[in-house]
Amino acid sequence: MDDVCAEPRLLPFQLLKEITNDFSTDMKVGEGSFGEVYKGEQKNGQMIAVKVLHPISRLGNKEFEKEYQNLATVQHKNIVRLVGYSHETFGEFRHFEGRSLFIETIKRALCFKYMEHGSLDRFLADESSGHDWRTRFAIIKGICQGLKHLQEELNPPMYHLDLKPANILLDENMVPKIADFGLSRLFGGEQTQMTNTRIGTM
Repeated sequence: MDDVCAEPRLLPFQLLKEITNDFSTDMKVGEGSFGEVYKGEQKNGQMIAVKVLHPISRLGNKEFEKEYQNLATVQHKNIVRLVGYSHETFGEFRHFEGRSLFIETIKRALCFKYMEHGSLDRFLADESSGHDWRTRFAIIKGICQGLKHLQEELNPPMYHLDLKPANILLDENMVPKIADFGLSRLFGGEQTQMTNTRIGTM
């Protein structure tokens, strides 16, 4: 999987477990509005970021589909690139109060190109990073270009609704990528829309 304009690939959930060491804490690199993010190493040595949605969430399937649709259609150098996804249902019998119950669990994951420098909030907190003004300005400009693309160049425009340093990722060249589109809203025509959701960051 590379950063080219191609359809995101359907990946087996078992494969994602294998490349993240069964989603071990050692491979965890962050947490978004609806799930945790792990680093995964593929057989060819390439790294990807695997965002596993929380298994118990009343908005799980809806937000999974929304984030997939939003990311799969956006092509911009300052927007994180979706390279794969997984959506599987697992069932097993479990004993409960003397009875055997068949329990189904839905496993959902979105996969992205791995960003070497992590999120912007870590960059800002690291006073020893020593990056000069040119680098800092390029990060600011890149975020603005990504937002401009979402809000002015897309039709209909898209609004992120949870933009914060933790949702800005930095690649190996310190190019910023806007991520975590689970709360995004599409606005069509001149219609004004409001959201009363309390999910996300205050």
